[in-house]
Amino acid sequence: MSNSECGIRWIPHSALRVPHSRAAFTLLEVLLALALVGLVISGVFGVTDGALQLGKSMGAARVTETRISNFVTQWRDYLESVPPGISMASGVEKVARGASGNLFIAGSQMPFVWDQRLKTADAVEFGLVRERGEKSLALVVRHLKRPPNARREDEFNTVAELPILENLKQMQWQFYEPEEKKWFVSWDPKKRAKPPLFMKLRFAFLNDPREHEYTFWVANDLAGQTAPQ
Repeated sequence: MSNSECGIRWIPHSALRVPHSRAAFTLLEVLLALALVGLVISGVFGVTDGALQLGKSMGAARVTETRISNFVTQWRDYLESVPPGISMASGVEKVARGASGNLFIAGSQMPFVWDQRLKTADAVEFGLVRERGEKSLALVVRHLKRPPNARREDEFNTVAELPILENLKQMQWQFYEPEEKKWFVSWDPKKRAKPPLFMKLRFAFLNDPREHEYTFWVANDLAGQTAPQ
C-alpha cells in the first residue's frame, strides 16, 4: 500500500524552513532595541553627570560666597571699632598689575585672630602676593611684632601670616579724605596723619565675571564729617 493510499502526504523539507526574510527582520528588531536601550542609558548617565557637575559648581559658589561674607563682616567689624589715632599706610609698594600696595595699620586691636597670642601683636599688614605657579593673587594678613631692640620706627617681625582670600584676579582699595573730599589710591601718614574716614575695597576673582565692591567706615575722630557722594 502506498503512502498516498494510507492518507499520508509528504511535505518537502524546504517547505518546513522559516523564511530568511523573517529571521533577518527579527535580528534587526533586537539590534534596534539594544541601540535604544543604549541611548536611554547614556542619556540617564549624561543627566546624572550634569546634575553632579551642577551640584559641585553650586557647592563651590556657596563656599566662595560664604568666605566673602565672612571676610566682609570681619573687615567691617574691625574698621568700625578701631580707636582714634591709629596709624595707617598704604601704597608703599606694588605687587602686581591690578593690585594695590600693602595696607599697614598700627595702634589698634588685631583683626583676623585665630590664636590668642596674636592679640599681643603691635601691628597688622594686609598684603597681596602672587600665588606660586599661578596667575592669581592672594590676600594675606600678617601680624607683626616690634623687636625689643628695634632701631627704626617701621621695623617689625612677622609673627604669623595667613591667606584670607585666594584666587583673586585683582584687588584695590581707596581712601576717602573728608577735608579734601577726595578718594585716594594710597595713604601716606606723613602727609595725612589722621586716618581716612572711609575705605573702599574692590576685588574680583578669576573665572568669575562679577566685581565686588564694599565701602567701610573707619572709626576715628572725624566721625562728624559728611559722607562722600
